[in-house]
Amino acid sequence: MKRREFIAAAVATALFAGSALAADPITFHFYGAEDCPPCMAFKRKNLADVQTLGKQQGFNVEENVITRTRDVPNVGVYGDRDPILRLAAPQLELVYPPIFFVSQGGEILSVHGHDWSAALREARRLAGLS
Repeated sequence: MKRREFIAAAVATALFAGSALAADPITFHFYGAEDCPPCMAFKRKNLADVQTLGKQQGFNVEENVITRTRDVPNVGVYGDRDPILRLAAPQLELVYPPIFFVSQGGEILSVHGHDWSAALREARRLAGLS
């Protein structure tokens, strides 16, 4: 393959990969536990509003709640949504709920620890709404 053809193929691949990621929705993630008072307070007071904003403004909202906080370190405890939490975990100071982060296409875009409003602002910004 000639150099020019190689460069053109590389550029096309990069553009395709970028457009594929752009086609994936932004997702606001909430990871919590039923025995976590701040988690249940967020769920009771704010989750419905965040879900409504997500529907209106074009981003997904995922709620992932387990029974006990002490189970969080166990890999797989959040079922099929556990792997993306483990990707976000290295960016967290404490990996205990509540945990809020934003992703797109399986890639972690921003991690906000216990600050749900910062995660919401980032989801809205990334969805092109602020």
